[in-house]
Amino acid sequence: MKFMTFNIRHDHGPQSTRESFASVDVPESLTGEQPWAIRKWKVADTVLLWSPDIVGFQEPEHHQVIDLQSLLHDEYDWVGAGRNDGNEDGEYCPVFYKRELLKVNNWKTLWLSHEPETPGSKGWDASHPRIANWVEFERKADGSQFTVLNAHFDHQGVESRRGAAQLILERVQANQGLTVLMGDLNSPEDDPGYQTLTGGGDKDRNDTMRCLEELNDRLKLDYATKTGEPVRTSGPNATMTLPTHRVMRPGQILQNLRGNNTDSNTSTTFVDTRYALATRLNKKPGDTHATMSGPLGDKNTFTSFGPGDPDICNAPRRLDYIMMMKHENVTVRRFGVLSNIFDDNLYISDHRPVVAELEW
Repeated sequence: MKFMTFNIRHDHGPQSTRESFASVDVPESLTGEQPWAIRKWKVADTVLLWSPDIVGFQEPEHHQVIDLQSLLHDEYDWVGAGRNDGNEDGEYCPVFYKRELLKVNNWKTLWLSHEPETPGSKGWDASHPRIANWVEFERKADGSQFTVLNAHFDHQGVESRRGAAQLILERVQANQGLTVLMGDLNSPEDDPGYQTLTGGGDKDRNDTMRCLEELNDRLKLDYATKTGEPVRTSGPNATMTLPTHRVMRPGQILQNLRGNNTDSNTSTTFVDTRYALATRLNKKPGDTHATMSGPLGDKNTFTSFGPGDPDICNAPRRLDYIMMMKHENVTVRRFGVLSNIFDDNLYISDHRPVVAELEW
């Protein structure tokens, strides 16, 4: 099951018509923040190219959601509501899903405040009403049920991020199956929001560049095991890998490659899928699926719109996440952060999309 989270930026700019199906003249230069009427096409193309089964957007206003509905309707339906009134006013956190694969059993909007059922309510020190869209899905192929929350935490209020995280944790404890939380949490990894959600336990332990030697050893071992042929390398660090599950290195026997400790169905916190990714180093014995060497793409997800954007002083940062409540039957097969700018200099948003593929 493929998931995507993407803050696509609201449409409040001076060039915005704030109307669905709007068209504007294309400027000579596409640098800086461009109106939604220009950006929307490549936002939709990003979704269509990756083809997530579920995508959670943050920040769109009603006219932007209608545009997305029109652009994606061949494959996707959606649910969601505006944060100001629970209807059409204010920014949404809509969840789009492939209708051929999934059906919605129930959905609701939670206001991240002391009054979660009160439309427009603000919590703690939040600068705006903040919401999480809660969707209970059923997979048509096998009847399995799971819950998705698409959230947008406050960008200013530290206590509101902590409170929002605590509220979500309290609400999901009763869930029986997999729970996926995604969105723009405005919380770097050292922020109370992220720390509360994850328990502070996740670390960047599967970065490809940090694990090159171990990855190469595992690659040789896998090849030797599958073919029955030894693998020899030359040079000062020469090794010979035998199809006996041993790597012989001068003065060293490599063993006990690091494991993945995300198999828990009893945890009360979320797992960051970036760090739960099954790689060559931690996949389970007998797992024959092709595995990545580590997460793909940038780590930071907020970029701003580049030079001239007042928010460039806050970039780059990692603010956008796909998390899951730990579950013994779930494997993170793919994880990546996609680009939001190309060689025409058009930023399709000031955030990068985050993608993950979960298997269960």
